Amino acid sequence: MGSNEYNIRILIAEDDEDDLLIFQELILEGTDWDYYYRRYAEVIVDSAATRDDIISKLAETKYDLFFLDYRLGEWNGLDILKDIRERGYTLPVIMLTGQGDQEVAVQAMKGGATDYLVKSGLTSESLSKAVRHAINLHKEEQQRIQVEESLKAQGLLLQGVSEAAIRLLTVYDHQSSIKEALEIAGKAGNMDRVYIFQDHPHPENGEGSFSLKYYWCAGDEKNLDEDLCDLTYSELGWEDWVSNLRMGKSISHVVGPADSASEFFQSQGIKSCVFAPFKIDYSFWGFALFANRYRTRAWSADEESILKTFSASIGGEIKRNRDDQAFRAIVKGTSAKTGKEFFQSLVRHLASALPARCAMVSEVVEGHDSKCQIIAGWNGEMTKRLFWKQFVNDHQYETSHTPYEDLLSGRVSFYSEGVQKAFPDEVFLKEIGAESYAGVPFFDSSLNVMGHLVVFDRRPMLDKERTISILRVFASRAGSELERQRAEDTIKNIAYYDSLTGLPNRLLLIDRMTLALAHAQRVKRRLAVMFLDFDDFKLVNDNHGHGMGDLFLREMSQKLKATIREEDTLARLGGDEFILVLPELEDRTDAVTLAEKLIELGREPLTLDGKEIKSSFSIGISLYPDNGDDFNALLKKADEALYEAKRKGRDRYHFVE
Repeated sequence: MGSNEYNIRILIAEDDEDDLLIFQELILEGTDWDYYYRRYAEVIVDSAATRDDIISKLAETKYDLFFLDYRLGEWNGLDILKDIRERGYTLPVIMLTGQGDQEVAVQAMKGGATDYLVKSGLTSESLSKAVRHAINLHKEEQQRIQVEESLKAQGLLLQGVSEAAIRLLTVYDHQSSIKEALEIAGKAGNMDRVYIFQDHPHPENGEGSFSLKYYWCAGDEKNLDEDLCDLTYSELGWEDWVSNLRMGKSISHVVGPADSASEFFQSQGIKSCVFAPFKIDYSFWGFALFANRYRTRAWSADEESILKTFSASIGGEIKRNRDDQAFRAIVKGTSAKTGKEFFQSLVRHLASALPARCAMVSEVVEGHDSKCQIIAGWNGEMTKRLFWKQFVNDHQYETSHTPYEDLLSGRVSFYSEGVQKAFPDEVFLKEIGAESYAGVPFFDSSLNVMGHLVVFDRRPMLDKERTISILRVFASRAGSELERQRAEDTIKNIAYYDSLTGLPNRLLLIDRMTLALAHAQRVKRRLAVMFLDFDDFKLVNDNHGHGMGDLFLREMSQKLKATIREEDTLARLGGDEFILVLPELEDRTDAVTLAEKLIELGREPLTLDGKEIKSSFSIGISLYPDNGDDFNALLKKADEALYEAKRKGRDRYHFVE
């Protein structure tokens, strides 16, 4: 067999030889394996007749699918299923039963079975469908586990970085705050060492070099301040790396045996690492090095982004140590806050510490280069009230011909006095009677302007250097917090939404379905689950290409979404399969009305890139409480109804009978 070929291995637990032969024949001849694996494969079927034989074979061989008879000699299939799950075997399991016992099916699904089949009514078609269902569910489960593990690791890192940032803001002693922050972030990210290096000219030859300023190690090792000093980039072969670091790029590296830059890594015992740069006052100050000594590690882009944000926080702390003690009140007021609470506390304490009558933090509206919206604001003359409450939620404003215009281009804006005369049409300046104004932009880790932090006063601002210095420090912190929030939102979006259509995926569907069922039970109303599947969608891909197929699915998703009610949930399971959850139904006719609309919608051809594409829907419908009272039962019944709709000619809907 070629290198791209794959042997599909199946284990059948069956102690009846006649049933085993029939089942093997159905598997080998009745299932289109090429369809599932998209390449030629040899199907290898093994059998087991006892529990011990099953455990032995699972230990010796990796199987793609396991068919388990409910009655296997003296053993109950449910007990065997429980046993193999407790042993950590995650392969998809299809339970085989002699007759259609609903209770057995329920217990099998609760016990971790992917599906169940009744042997007496088994056909190649029903087997093929079950195999497809089992494989797809298993793939979804593995993807979910991977996403959850990734989210867990990123969540721990985010939490650790957040806690570390709080230490940077709350621990009074500068040295202690950084060392504690490095330890928290290092442990949260499952790292062995974290270094902070300062960039500087070499004291003897003026070449680019760096020295260790702060350090954390997982273990009691000596302080390396004297060991890692005045190291030149050229001697280590790091010239290209430092060029990227100066441009604000992070670097992920796995040390190889012939690594040209490995002298430093070998001396430190490092196997994999991430470099994250940071700047102070817009100049490259140095970089953080996050390292693993005992294992190689592939860092995700999200983890790199989080570490860059953390490095920016380190830079902010170093800058903060250079400034005077006047803004420590701001630190104390914001150290334990995140999100909206952080921004509200920031502007309130900022206005008090500078002092200024008003302070405001805003972000750039996505897709609008000249428009911003207020995140939080403070009016010092309004007792403990935020002036943003006077505006509509997320109040937006144009920045053209205002003092904010310079900020969006990345420049500082400062008017010691006469700001109203300079901008006579700016309404807010008039409302607060502003005489002076100072503002600084804040950036994301790629140095794109995210928003700005500004203060206003009715008196002239005399100390420009101090005011701008303090604003820059906390604008950096505001940018880090806003980027952290956006990174967190991105992670959640990846976990809960389909990347192609933007619709809820299976995870979010389960959450919404659970809530909808609980509500339906409470108010004693009906709920419908519709399983939608395009008829002959494969022809769209075959005739027009997968790119056109994806575009077709996106367009149809939007048309479907526009047809349903706001309270309905439309989700994509994968491929061309969609689920509709319809709560608050009076009776079955409500579902019929929508199903008829959807069938008509599916018949309407779409014109994409000048090509007319025709298709149609088949829809299976189950109802709560008639056809089940939980997600799995209703989805399974809807799937069965969909199968009937397909069998009866497609382009139609069918209720569970």
